[in-house]
Amino acid sequence: MILGMTLPNFLQTISLLIAACALIFNALQVKALKIQNTQNEKKARQRATIDLALHERVDVSYLDCKKKFIEMRDSGNVNLTNLACDIKANKSQNDIVFAYLNHYEFLACGIFEEALDGGIYKRMRKTSVVNDWNALKPYIYELRKQRNNQKIYCEFERLVTQWENE
Repeated sequence: MILGMTLPNFLQTISLLIAACALIFNALQVKALKIQNTQNEKKARQRATIDLALHERVDVSYLDCKKKFIEMRDSGNVNLTNLACDIKANKSQNDIVFAYLNHYEFLACGIFEEALDGGIYKRMRKTSVVNDWNALKPYIYELRKQRNNQKIYCEFERLVTQWENE
């Protein structure tokens, strides 16, 4: 008899206590790994966002596209809504607008899928993104009307709407 229990009962009780301690230890380890994983995912999103921002500053094709778009937007000679009315007649200009819009749609999808850190990108580029949206909104709405598809560049719109409401 040990502590008023028979030896088999005592060993069974000790085994249960050891198992309970091991279970608690494992639960703490899982919690610590979950925290570490969350921190690693956050760092990866931040790194991907910074990489994208750096890439935007050195990618020759993106910089060329951006420059041409800004020239079109700011010149006053190009009506973006009219471009959307006849895609084929204004192919080179529409190609520039589509490339620029596709960049923003990709960006918005990356933020909403949490592959990119929206907070960092917002702090870096919110004004530019919102200004570009305002310039491109009539173009997008005309495309949607022409193609009878309200989903065209909807992620870009959702991003800007979210940023403006925060």
